[in-house]
Amino acid sequence: MADYLIYIQVASLVAIALLFHKKIGKYPEKLVQIRSRKKELLDVMIIWGIMFIVLIYLMLRAFYFPFLYYPSITIIAPIRIDLYLILSFILPVLAIRFWSSQSETINLGFKKPFNWLASLLFLVVMIVFSVVTFLLVGGNSLSLISFIWGIITPALSEELISRGVFTSKLERIYGINKALLFSGILFGLLHIPNDFFGYFWYLFGQNFIVSLGLLLNQIVTGWILGIVFIKTRSILIPFSIHYIIDFLPAIIQTIIIAL
Repeated sequence: MADYLIYIQVASLVAIALLFHKKIGKYPEKLVQIRSRKKELLDVMIIWGIMFIVLIYLMLRAFYFPFLYYPSITIIAPIRIDLYLILSFILPVLAIRFWSSQSETINLGFKKPFNWLASLLFLVVMIVFSVVTFLLVGGNSLSLISFIWGIITPALSEELISRGVFTSKLERIYGINKALLFSGILFGLLHIPNDFFGYFWYLFGQNFIVSLGLLLNQIVTGWILGIVFIKTRSILIPFSIHYIIDFLPAIIQTIIIAL
């Protein structure tokens, strides 16, 4: 990837974030505070810290110290159950304390979107963005199993943590605007191990400029997904957008090769 292309993508995502923020749909009322702000913030920081440390360990093992132990089971490539994936589903359950707080369970967003028209517009814009991305940089051909597994991870697993937990809790602490800002940054920073010494670091030739662009890309994407999550009050639309961004270029490439 040429250095400038990633920054064109970042600029495009910023424009989309502003469009979603100001023009499409309306923000609902702020979520009602359930527990003390300190406890909510502690939840966010502990969960973010655990996931970040596990990711660092995973990248160190994968690229530098293969002798390190990392619990994982490969069922059939690329389906692998590992510690990070398990934590992605267990920690949200612990964070919302589903056994004692129905309100927090609802805030995870497993319900139909609040605004169907806005939801459709969000999806259309991101489909167009992903098609343009394919036209500019192409996509990788993947197997059907990879596309199916991508529904579970990274799309659903990351949305549960970043939107279902981080965005919801930060909104109850700080309100909508600050929640969007902080949760997007936290989402982006979780990708640092991958961007700067993991898979993407080597994929793009250990290029710091590209890695920095990727990080900015992920932060702004976090803002977009947060806006969509709050305006729809549903995890289903940001989850769908996450999948579209990650896999639509690959789906197009795979179809073209198959024809």
